[in-house]
Amino acid sequence: MYFFYFYPVGLDVQRRRRPLLTVGLLLCMMGLFIWARFFPERFSLHPSQLVFFPGNRAPWTAVTAAFLHVGWLHFLSNAVYLWVFAPTLEDRLGRWRLLHYFLMLSAAGNVMHGMVAMHGWLGSGGLGVIGASGAIAGLLAFALVRFSYARLELAYWVFAPLQGVNRAGRAYLPVPAAILLWMLLQVVHTVIARETGSTVSYSAHFGGFALGLFLAFVLGYHRQARSENRLVAGRRYLEKGQTYAAEGAFLEYLDQAPQDLDARLQLARVRRLSGRLGVANEDYRQAFRLAMLQEGIDRALAVYEEARRGSAYLGLSPADLAMVAFYLEKKLDFRGAVEAYMTLFRLYPTDGRANLAVVRAIMLMRARLGDDAEARRLLTEAWQHLGPGVWQDLLVQEFGLRRKPRAETPEGWPDCRQEPAT
Repeated sequence: MYFFYFYPVGLDVQRRRRPLLTVGLLLCMMGLFIWARFFPERFSLHPSQLVFFPGNRAPWTAVTAAFLHVGWLHFLSNAVYLWVFAPTLEDRLGRWRLLHYFLMLSAAGNVMHGMVAMHGWLGSGGLGVIGASGAIAGLLAFALVRFSYARLELAYWVFAPLQGVNRAGRAYLPVPAAILLWMLLQVVHTVIARETGSTVSYSAHFGGFALGLFLAFVLGYHRQARSENRLVAGRRYLEKGQTYAAEGAFLEYLDQAPQDLDARLQLARVRRLSGRLGVANEDYRQAFRLAMLQEGIDRALAVYEEARRGSAYLGLSPADLAMVAFYLEKKLDFRGAVEAYMTLFRLYPTDGRANLAVVRAIMLMRARLGDDAEARRLLTEAWQHLGPGVWQDLLVQEFGLRRKPRAETPEGWPDCRQEPAT
């Protein structure tokens, strides 16, 4: 006697957005399950009207049947599989695409069950079908193609009382191995279904899986998997400290997906770690612009801060530096704002924004950070470039400086080393 049970726990694939559709599907299935089990007479529509039967004249039941379940174990087992695979598919395929696929796969699995039941095969003659198993089998096929590079975490239990074996734990398997193992078990259960009296519709599993496999290849998700495999390889190389191998993998991936912000940041980090700040600066600059286009100023500021902490020079334009300094000031990061303003002043002293930038930096250093000595040091640096005019007059008034005679200071600038006027 030997028992082996396993359930998926998670995929080692990073997600970038919340699985709102998956949560919606689970809530819908839970709501209909509770209604069908505890309040079937509450509405004019009875749950039996949503069940798919062979030869059913209401074709829409091939879809509605997927949201009903026989019992708690049936519902929870489908919910676990859906929660493990659907969020990552939703992230990569998109919410609306995944919804369409889920409905199509539900219908395909149930129609396959109908065809098998009409012929009385597998002891399922005349039986109706409910449950999301066909759709979930199709999602497994999508995962097999789209995440062929990934690993699936499994929780397992092996129980062999005659051999004295009782073992439980977790293990990682490559996604292809795990899903093919699942398919092998479906075949075995199908063969012995008549003898065991099983009422599980394995034909629905095969129908959903077959359509999912067909769609995944036709829609080219295997090519996306090959591309993303380079990204995963790059991260694994980086974890092992193999920076040059990681750089090569990230470059191959970015050739196929140049707009991937996270991958661009990974490449910048790898190049910074290997001491190649010149090319890392260019990657950070591209990441900053991608962040502005895709996610907005907050993410762009995070890219800027990361580059600054790593002593990288982004080479941002005067307009970008002015924007960064302005938003850092709004976020009350006054020291970061001073650094951005001074970077603008030092790199682009002839730009029209440079004078305003240095004046603002000096004011922040004095008024917000309370560092008068550093403010005067910046003021001394500014006198080398700041010409007569409104900005000079503002600083003279702010610091209370006395001007030297013009013979001593032809430019007419204040002597910032003098004591304040009385």
